[in-house]
Amino acid sequence: MGIEERRLKVALVGNPNSGKTSLFNKLTGLHQKVGNFPGITVEKKSGQFEVENLTIDVVDLPGTYSLQPRSMDEEVTADAINDPQNSDHPDLALIVVDASHLKTSLYLALQVLQKQIPAILVMNMADQLTRLSPDLDIDSLETQLDVPIIKTVARDGNGISELKQAIATHALVKPKVTWDTTTEKHAVIKQILGNAKADGPVLAHSASQKLDDYLTHPILGLVIFIGMMGLVFQSIYSWSAYPMEWIEHLFATSSAWFAATLPESFLTRLWVEGIWAGLGGVVIFIPQIAILFFFVTMLEETGYMARVSFMSDRWLRKFGLQGRSIVPLIGGVACAVPAILAARTIPDRKERLLTIMVTPFMSCSARLPVYALLIALVIPAGYQGLTLLGLYLLGVLAALGAAFVLNKTIPDSEESHFLMELPDYRAPKLSNVLLEIMRKVSQFITNAGKIIVFVSILLWLGASFGPGDRFAEIEQKYESITAENKEQLKETELLENSYIGILGKGIEPVIKPLGYDWKIGIALITSFAAREVFVGTMATIYSVGAADEDVMSIRDRMQVQTKPNSTEPLYDLPFGLSLLVFYAFAMQCMSTLAVVKTETGSWKWPIIQFLMMTGLAYICSLAVYQLSGFL
Repeated sequence: MGIEERRLKVALVGNPNSGKTSLFNKLTGLHQKVGNFPGITVEKKSGQFEVENLTIDVVDLPGTYSLQPRSMDEEVTADAINDPQNSDHPDLALIVVDASHLKTSLYLALQVLQKQIPAILVMNMADQLTRLSPDLDIDSLETQLDVPIIKTVARDGNGISELKQAIATHALVKPKVTWDTTTEKHAVIKQILGNAKADGPVLAHSASQKLDDYLTHPILGLVIFIGMMGLVFQSIYSWSAYPMEWIEHLFATSSAWFAATLPESFLTRLWVEGIWAGLGGVVIFIPQIAILFFFVTMLEETGYMARVSFMSDRWLRKFGLQGRSIVPLIGGVACAVPAILAARTIPDRKERLLTIMVTPFMSCSARLPVYALLIALVIPAGYQGLTLLGLYLLGVLAALGAAFVLNKTIPDSEESHFLMELPDYRAPKLSNVLLEIMRKVSQFITNAGKIIVFVSILLWLGASFGPGDRFAEIEQKYESITAENKEQLKETELLENSYIGILGKGIEPVIKPLGYDWKIGIALITSFAAREVFVGTMATIYSVGAADEDVMSIRDRMQVQTKPNSTEPLYDLPFGLSLLVFYAFAMQCMSTLAVVKTETGSWKWPIIQFLMMTGLAYICSLAVYQLSGFL
């Protein structure tokens, strides 16, 4: 007879920044999935693990400070704990508290325990106890709260096995409320911690407070942040130079090898000139993306990004936003889609809508390959990092400007307040940083790769064939021509008369005032699927008809292009600046529009967003190109 499967539903409950998600990851490992809570768009992380023939189903409830909800996320947690009929109501609650902020963490813990749910108190970041409360009496806390307490350091994996064992052996007995529920909770907490000798030294935070005086200063803090970002963006170029050159050479030589080794055929040309060239145009930027996420993750791990959120609240309110908006805005540097989803934590409807509308102005990682290609193409080496910083700041200014205008047109809702607890400074854990980089780069390759392969195939087919007998007539025409550049002239004319060339020529009058030719027009259209497709598109277009032994990179090929009937470079500084500005402002991402529609519940706001961003991009690019042409 087989052993009957036993299951237990467990929910993680805790304050933001308590290490709850790190604990969830350590408990479930790779056995987790991401979805939505029923009926709403709040992200739901669930997973499972097994211990002693017991299957534990775990849900990571959104972080909250109280069971009196003020946002969509907090309402999910409150409903799951308060309502026994809720599908996520747990058999056992893991109440995660930050050992370095016991006074704050216990407020939520007392609320959960009063609901008479079987529970374990997980004292995370327990390595801080020696420094802050060396005399803390854990046994006294357990007795007063009537729940077992397990000490963990989730990000190091310490205490996880003990926690799993405690879950498996828990009797699922409801805790007794040993305190006076009519007494104000802060007074109860003070009494409980006093009995447990949790009287950590006040001076323990003095160094952190002194550092915060500078980093959270409304003016000095902003200057430090901008200076820090300047160093980050300069490092992106200087550190990535050698690995990018290596990847560039690898793809160029491998393309030549494929062309020389594989039999001449339709499929060989499709692989070499279409798929491989398109992928190579994006893979080359992995070093820059990895370096960007290295710095962002390091700053998050240290606790600095929480200070940026706190510091920015005063500035953001002048534009109709608030400190909570900084999380989606900074998240937009990685990708606008999850960043917009992060706006769910903003309780005020108007501020949430404003944040959703302006977050796509932030320069995401998909823009980085476009920026990197164009900056390397037209900007002198000593100014490349500064130019990249300028583009990111341009996105910030555009977001703030758009928020200011929209704030005047969207009806006001109730006044909101921003409350947050600053986490302690911590030395970043390199393994966590590297894992996050691998995850982000993997997502970039997977998401971009699928689109680029599909678009590259369509582009190559569209560039390799044309309507009617046009191709045959061009081939016949050049049979009698003996010019040295005969092949180059023929391939150019074939491309212009291909399906993709005809489409590009059709839209060229609209984009010519911006300094763009029909090839750039094609890249603008295809990159609406995803911005990084721009680079793959240009790589595919310039690979069609290239000689087998040609190992030039996409940047080199663009650099040697000249204007019609001229020796002047086609892709010059006015062109480069115009296109950089266009991509800084334009809504070139259909996934972002889709998620905005989902989050706002209508097509009204994504349509307004698309028209606003595209219109601004066109006007500003036109101004930049026309003005820079006179300078």
